[in-house]
Amino acid sequence: MKKLFFLAVLFSSSPVEAVSDDVFEYQQVAANAIMLAIILAINLLFFFSLLTIAGFLSRKKGAALKAAETSANHDPLTALLNRRGFEAAMEKKEGVKGFLLIVDIDDFKQINDTYGHSHGDKILQEVSARLSSVVRSDDVLARLGGEEFVIFICSEDKVEELADRLVKSVASKLFCLNNDINIQVTISVGAAQLNDFYAHYEAAYEKADMSLYQAKKQGKNQFAISLSQSL
Repeated sequence: MKKLFFLAVLFSSSPVEAVSDDVFEYQQVAANAIMLAIILAINLLFFFSLLTIAGFLSRKKGAALKAAETSANHDPLTALLNRRGFEAAMEKKEGVKGFLLIVDIDDFKQINDTYGHSHGDKILQEVSARLSSVVRSDDVLARLGGEEFVIFICSEDKVEELADRLVKSVASKLFCLNNDINIQVTISVGAAQLNDFYAHYEAAYEKADMSLYQAKKQGKNQFAISLSQSL
């Protein structure tokens, strides 16, 4: 009887232990799977974080480079192209025929001496805005320095019409320096043909400068144009 009882107990306990082993193995597998999933999620999160940071730094670097380029090519006071920016813009106009215009604010030194440099800066900004309102999208406008501006007109005709509009855009309305001071400001414009920037810019500039001197000599607030080509 004792042997029979022992065998009965032995055989009756075996399925329970087998089930326990299966449950334990399943729990281990599940725990390992959860751990792997957590590790994978952490790695993916880390990877996407790196991508986000890299993208942010790339955009920041691109913005910084663009800002540096803008600063290098533009006049800080008027936001117009400076000499370097003008030359860079003219590289894209290779082979384009047109006119080079030199614009000079009349009696600007006297304005600065009378009203101060801060008001002189306001006048430079306002003149820049008025010139910008006249030039066309294909033209190139820049401030070379002081009260001198340069414009390249991408056209072989209508230069007189555009020069006249430039002069009138500045003279037609008084400049308000403050609530008590409104003054008349005028410009003079000299122009010359320019058919090849790299080959003939200096010659065209000299002719435009001579035309500017002629406009000044004739009373200012007007334009003069040299029609002889710089060949």
